[in-house]
Amino acid sequence: MAVAHLETLGQRLRETIGERLHALPLPPSIWRVLTFEKLTGWPPEKSKRDTAWLDGLRGVAAFLVMIGHFGPTFWSPMTYEAPFGANNKGMQGGEENPRVPMNDIFRLPLLRVWFSSGHAQVSIFFVLSGFVLSWSPLRSMRQGQGQNSTLGQSLSSAVFRRWIRLYLPCFAIAFWQLWEYRAGWRVMAGVPNEKYVFMQIWDFIKRSARFANPFWINRAENQYVHAYDWTMWTIPHEFAGSLMVFLTVLAISRIKKAWKRTVVLSMLATVAFIAAQWDFWLFATGVLFANYVVAQGGFEKLDPSRLQQSMWIATLLIGLLLAGVPPRLDVYYDRPDYEWLDVFTPEDWQDIEGGGRLWWCWGGILCVISFAHLPLARKFFELPLMRYMGRISYMLYLVHRIVLNLVGGRLTTAVYKTFGRSGYIDISKAADGSFKAGGNFGFRCITYFIYLILLVVIVPLVFLASHWAERLIDAPSTRLARSIDTWFVKGGADQTESEKTMEELETLPTHSVTLPTHASDHTRSYTDTPSSSSRAADEADNHTGNYVDTPSSSTRAADEADSHSRSYTAASPSSSRAADEADDEDAPLLAEDPFHDVHSERPEV
Repeated sequence: MAVAHLETLGQRLRETIGERLHALPLPPSIWRVLTFEKLTGWPPEKSKRDTAWLDGLRGVAAFLVMIGHFGPTFWSPMTYEAPFGANNKGMQGGEENPRVPMNDIFRLPLLRVWFSSGHAQVSIFFVLSGFVLSWSPLRSMRQGQGQNSTLGQSLSSAVFRRWIRLYLPCFAIAFWQLWEYRAGWRVMAGVPNEKYVFMQIWDFIKRSARFANPFWINRAENQYVHAYDWTMWTIPHEFAGSLMVFLTVLAISRIKKAWKRTVVLSMLATVAFIAAQWDFWLFATGVLFANYVVAQGGFEKLDPSRLQQSMWIATLLIGLLLAGVPPRLDVYYDRPDYEWLDVFTPEDWQDIEGGGRLWWCWGGILCVISFAHLPLARKFFELPLMRYMGRISYMLYLVHRIVLNLVGGRLTTAVYKTFGRSGYIDISKAADGSFKAGGNFGFRCITYFIYLILLVVIVPLVFLASHWAERLIDAPSTRLARSIDTWFVKGGADQTESEKTMEELETLPTHSVTLPTHASDHTRSYTDTPSSSSRAADEADNHTGNYVDTPSSSTRAADEADSHSRSYTAASPSSSRAADEADDEDAPLLAEDPFHDVHSERPEV
């Protein structure tokens, strides 16, 4: 009843907005553009694919990364991720102002997932990328097509287009932020303010070339960051992980037995884990899980019995608890009830963000596997809102800080002044001029109300900006990558009908897990196109049995979306698989953000 009521309200709202727009004296051609769907990309196209939920999961992960990045802007950044009961070592202490444990409700286990699980969401992105990039070739192997020429052609095209698809949107977004910096709208630590614009552009080009160097695979953590936009630090990880997936798929393509592939993939994931190569571990785990699902015959075959369902719910709870493990920042706060994890952290992992990255990886892995075995969870991620976020996930990941920077400053200043807050949502200024963090129950209720106001204003703006960035940046990047690939391979010559069919399969995020025996070789070929959006899946051709890369910033095979693809056009927001590449990830809270104190920069990125 509630869902139906909401849908009715949404329909009425769209009709009202449409009537108001048509009342304006504009030429008829404008009306074809000024429709609610064209302006916002809502609603997403419906999908009957049983793998459409992966798009929704990617979208939710990108959304939670955004929420995690908003947090240190709204709340005190040094203690935002502190757990329940932690002491604020920075602002409290002494006889006159004894330390009082931080007992905000959002710091409790499980509830922390909303506020500060961005680190674990990165892990979900990479597992999904490994899964979707290997899905189609693994299905081809199951059907005995692992050694045919189409698999090789698909892998070749995927590798050729991957760099363009991942990095071109990054360059566009970072270039915009260059102009914000020049206009004085943004603070960037470590970026020189050159005297002349051409010198600033040259600095940008050099830093972009360093950031996107395809030969620089295994870097130190701080070397993944683009100086003009630290949010993109996951993209080099994504590129390196994608190459590993393609190489792995090629290596196991001759292995006909699923259990033998499982042995090889398990060894690969184990070695990456032991070596503390966390990104490769996650990608390898995604491939391993894809091999398992293919061997079982699809997600529907994973539906558990009552006893098994209880087991998977318990596994999901463990994953969510690990997703909320706070970073180890002993200078600012302690970590009651979490410090025991340090004892079980291997030595090689201790230097990776204080060992926290190990538990965030486990949290992401357990969540993805558990969701896959729970039918209700899969249905949840198939809801329109989740698939909508999946479609725009790549751009959601890349542009949310731009909206925050342009709108957040003025908005927070006005709201904080109204409610007597100073600098941050949880800090008030006393009559004697001193600052105080936290307060009584009434203070906290008002704090959450302020937080809700900020989200209600900023989140829709981020969605709108992401939708248009997907149409104007992500979709053209996808088509350009495909056009360049086609030009070099075909020399601009016309393609045969079968080649066009294969291109469509590589481009469309087909999320069908069904294994049709009548499908042609082309329908079994691997497409690495990231269907960032669930929508892509929706648009996947009914005869295609492949799963195209979903919205992961990384999996974003979107990069391979074909300009010829029937399902994807610049005017068709619902099919933009760029979103599927939203890498989404949780970027280190560096000081480049004007709302962050310079001391909030994390040494480990």
